[in-house]
Amino acid sequence: MADPLLNAMVGPYVLREMISAGGIAEVYRAQHREDGRSYAVKVIRPERQADKLHAKAFREEFALLQRLAHPSIPKARRFDTVAGRACMVMDLIPGTTIHQMRADRASFDALEAFTKLTASVAYLHANDVVHNDLKLENVILRPDGSIGLVDFGNARVINRTGLFHRLLKRRPPVFGTPTYIAPELIAGEGRPTCQSDLYSLGVCCFIMLTGLPPFTHDRKSGRLRAAVSETAPSIRSRVPSLSPAFARLIDLCLAKDPTQRLDNAGHLQHAIKASLKSAGSGTAGIEPIEV
Repeated sequence: MADPLLNAMVGPYVLREMISAGGIAEVYRAQHREDGRSYAVKVIRPERQADKLHAKAFREEFALLQRLAHPSIPKARRFDTVAGRACMVMDLIPGTTIHQMRADRASFDALEAFTKLTASVAYLHANDVVHNDLKLENVILRPDGSIGLVDFGNARVINRTGLFHRLLKRRPPVFGTPTYIAPELIAGEGRPTCQSDLYSLGVCCFIMLTGLPPFTHDRKSGRLRAAVSETAPSIRSRVPSLSPAFARLIDLCLAKDPTQRLDNAGHLQHAIKASLKSAGSGTAGIEPIEV
């Protein structure tokens, strides 16, 4: 069945192809009809459009992206409708997700990519934003080696409880990707915080450097139980070449108790720089880890 949105117009933007689809929205590559540049257009799913809270959250995602200004974060350009569905036009980040690069066994410097991802999340935390869906599917490695961070549909502003709190009441206690979600969120013991983002960052690093997540149970329920009840293996047990100081920081990210993690990604960024500087060799203080 042909996609009814292909070649649809959103102002001067022509939808050319769907590039991703999730539970809340679909993302299309669009082309500006005058200058030919490519953009991303995120279109809410019809069933989500009918839910007033999801529709409002979609608009708030647009407002958040308009406020943020960082090279790794797509800038929101226009809020509109297409075929009766709300949509937002954003800058298109070229490249490939790190999740796909791992699946394709493509070579890249995983340690360098992780330090850049940490810097991006540090910017969010410095601006009182929790991403709340950090995973390698949402991290894009550009051709120039820089990082793009996408999908802010679950993001929240720290200390704001209005809409997000209502959404939490309407959703199941656990939402997110089982491999990456922090144990305290699985257990229903708190709301998303900078520390829960740090747990997800730790999982990202673990997969980027080892090829596997900390917990490898086949079933979703098994991964969720393990995240709550089992101690994550030390990353250095999988990659002995890592400096002990750097490995310790990743192990702290994966701590069951969020109070044992650092306060935010800015603190993690500074601690990583210090640990790698003390290692004293190679890219960022450690020999580049190509995967």
